[in-house]
Amino acid sequence: MVLKQNTGGGKTLTGLLIAQSSLHEGVGPAVFLVPDSFLIQQVADEANDAKIPVTTDANDELFRSSRSILITTFHKVVNGRSSFGVRGVKKVVTLGAVIVDDAHAALAATNGIFAATIPFSCKAFDQMLKLFAAELKEQGPKAFADIEAGDQGSPIRVPAKALADRVDEIMAVVRPHADDDKLNTLFFAWPFVADQLKFATITFTSRGVEIKTPCPEVAMIPAFRQAKRRVYLTATLEDEGVLVTELDADPEAVRKPITPKQASDLGDRIILAPLSINPQ
Repeated sequence: MVLKQNTGGGKTLTGLLIAQSSLHEGVGPAVFLVPDSFLIQQVADEANDAKIPVTTDANDELFRSSRSILITTFHKVVNGRSSFGVRGVKKVVTLGAVIVDDAHAALAATNGIFAATIPFSCKAFDQMLKLFAAELKEQGPKAFADIEAGDQGSPIRVPAKALADRVDEIMAVVRPHADDDKLNTLFFAWPFVADQLKFATITFTSRGVEIKTPCPEVAMIPAFRQAKRRVYLTATLEDEGVLVTELDADPEAVRKPITPKQASDLGDRIILAPLSINPQ
């Protein structure tokens, strides 16, 4: 289900009530996912005010036994090393209901979750740069020189054919570094892109090299993909179609989101404030 509700209209409480109702129906365990860790306590306070049982501990027996709702971050569940299980790698934790609060913010978070980045300081960066040096120099000699020196400059994207011809070589370069948990931007995202390298986009900058696939492999996280009920809460999405491509939402549900009777003011917002205020 996709729910679009005005800012300040009670999306969070709506999501908590859906999660609690799911537990009453026997559709559990239930998790309530927020964009970042700063919002966990805020949601927990709102749940406590409404007398809805929640926990922030994934190992809490009340959560495991579907007697309490787990409040955690989207990244805690959806990442290439998820403690909730990864397809073919780690034992899967079965979930009944998944509520994604502020889905528009979760979408912003997926840019980092599903894109593997090798930092400039990593040995693999130099190896990748040498691997595609000819194609990168041809596109922009100065930009290549800046990137090679670690100076700020224009990013350069690897041509699709060059990438497709060297998938095995890329795998050989990156794989030895993929299990280094000190390289967070590579460690948590590599499982999402490893099997889809031939479809990826590789971009070099002076800070690192990013490997990103067109559509995230959400199926890597069975706990999320196979949940009996998924609910996306949002207020600021103009195009809900990205929920399908980025978060594996059901296209039919996205075409017919649940909205208030008057939803004309749903959309992105901008707040303008003066640079300075004259006290006089």
